Amino acid sequence: MAVLAAGFALCLAIGSLPLRPAIEPAYPTSYYSPTEPYAAASIVRGAAVYAENCVLCHGAMGHGDGPAAEGLPIRPADLTEPHLFAHSPGDLFWWVSHGRDDGVMPSFTGVLSANQRWDVINFIRARAAGLLARKIGPEVTTTAAPQVPDFAFEAGGLQQTLGQTLETGPVLLVLFAPPAPLARLRQLATELSQPGAAGLQVIAVGLDPAAEEPPNGAQAPPFVGGVSSDVIDALALFRTPDDGGETELLLDRVGNVRARWTANLPGGLARPTTLLADGERVARIIAAAPSHAGHAH
Repeated sequence: MAVLAAGFALCLAIGSLPLRPAIEPAYPTSYYSPTEPYAAASIVRGAAVYAENCVLCHGAMGHGDGPAAEGLPIRPADLTEPHLFAHSPGDLFWWVSHGRDDGVMPSFTGVLSANQRWDVINFIRARAAGLLARKIGPEVTTTAAPQVPDFAFEAGGLQQTLGQTLETGPVLLVLFAPPAPLARLRQLATELSQPGAAGLQVIAVGLDPAAEEPPNGAQAPPFVGGVSSDVIDALALFRTPDDGGETELLLDRVGNVRARWTANLPGGLARPTTLLADGERVARIIAAAPSHAGHAH
């Protein structure tokens, strides 16, 4: 019996070795729902908190290369890498609140309020999501995808949010710089309003206050939304200055980016028929509900 017991223990020990890299510790806050929603207003507040408290070690762009990084025994984490999303928002909240076991990451419980800690986490995740979204191309992806934050907008005389719009189906989010791409917006308004196009909504946002007003008094389609400066700043994380003036993101029912087009692509922006087909495919994707609570401002 002693020999059998020893052999069984040895088998367990050997068998557990391949699993060790996959085992992640849980924290008391790992499954907490953030008290600040993953939304534009929180992200902008979090950007200010980050600039004041985190840049010294993690760097302005989050690459772990801040002015104090070289003097630390362990290099600060790169907060733009995909591994960030291997951890729940609650994990990040615990580390920001209590620090890390490495003795380098300090506790911010006495420095930042709980809401401020959630704000900075929302900003860090949104910035990383924006960078990951840039790697998504025109082919619909069904794997884990970065999430666009919720935001409020006014279109056609109505105030609504991205989350409310997503309840009816996938959304094509058009982000543009001035001047407004009227020809493209009118094409989308005409082609996507045809019978059979129901279910794919369009929200267009100009990422500059000047972009909301079409030139020469031209009439913009009703899905061009008016937004606050907070929304402009948050959504700018999902667009690059060299996108040719326009980025289009196809979002699933929880706001995950499933396909991406830019005006400077070799083939240009997607044809409306392609958008309709991709929208139908995205509508069939079963996406996990976001782990963020609340509503947008």
